[in-house]
Amino acid sequence: MTKQQVLFVGDLNRSLSEFKKFQSKYECLEYTLTTKDQFIADLKTKFSHISAIYGAWLGFVPIGGFRTVIDHAPSSLKVLAFCSVGYDHQDADELAKRGIAMTNVPSVGAAEPVSDLVVYFTITGFRQLHMYTKQQLSKIPDTIDIRYKLANERFNQQGGQLNMSSGKGYDFGEKINQRPNLSPRGHNAVIVGFGQIGQLIGKKLNQLGMNITYVKRSKLGKEEEEKLGYEATYASTILNATQQRDVDLIVIACPATPETHHLVNAAVIDSVSKPFRIINIGRGTVVDEEALLNGLDSGKILFAGLDVFENEPAINEKLINRDDVVLTPHIGASTSENFDYTATKALENIDNILEGGAGINKVN
Repeated sequence: MTKQQVLFVGDLNRSLSEFKKFQSKYECLEYTLTTKDQFIADLKTKFSHISAIYGAWLGFVPIGGFRTVIDHAPSSLKVLAFCSVGYDHQDADELAKRGIAMTNVPSVGAAEPVSDLVVYFTITGFRQLHMYTKQQLSKIPDTIDIRYKLANERFNQQGGQLNMSSGKGYDFGEKINQRPNLSPRGHNAVIVGFGQIGQLIGKKLNQLGMNITYVKRSKLGKEEEEKLGYEATYASTILNATQQRDVDLIVIACPATPETHHLVNAAVIDSVSKPFRIINIGRGTVVDEEALLNGLDSGKILFAGLDVFENEPAINEKLINRDDVVLTPHIGASTSENFDYTATKALENIDNILEGGAGINKVN
């Protein structure tokens, strides 16, 4: 009996026992995506009988999404399985019209590492630990001298640059460029997007002593609230959240949809009653980066911790050299454990559908 063919676009850990079992059942075809035209040509010829496509983390971003080649998908194609939690909604809709399933993976594997990154951003954003960089210490390799020289000069908000004073003296280190180094404890955090990842972020920030408000389309039910294990206040919109209480930190943990595009904009930034911090581990398009930069320049935004960017994969150069910004290159979920977890789940989804199932994590 001829094995069904599965096309693998992107890499995975081939030593996984789940993959070896999968290989024994299906014909696995490895493929490196180069150009859209070449992929179309290959779909018409050597991949004309594939039953499934495994899409690794980059997926079809280099060619503008799978929808750009969907008219050339073979009639045998039943499922496109992605390793990531996030997916292209437009691709999902176009596939559904053709009776092709799209699957993603549960956020379980991503929740722990992503929430850990938020904790890192939060602590460094309040304590301003990132401002005592290796670069600064290389200029002044003296624990007393560097605290003194960084303490009392005013921070250059326009451009986000630290200033150093001259002379000698002593400073405890409770401030840097006249900005206080604070504990997150007792401060108010607003989490925008409160699925599995957002709820775990809330738990960890609550453990730091923060007060949690969550923004979600609908309020959690009583049982769901009890399962949280911590107190969280509901707000129907981000503007409602900024009006309910003073906001010290906004965390973006929602997906990219037409409704969330530029959800954080100049109006939202202006609505916050005092200078605050922002973290984005959701999707880059949720934050209007020009409004963010204006907020940083004015001092309304004290700190930005960003793992995602509006025009990915490009990073806005204006953000890169600021001392009030910490950037990571979309690696919030990037641990070896999660890499293998997502591969296993994508394989399970393919196997389920090719065996006649509806798809374990079908999104369309």
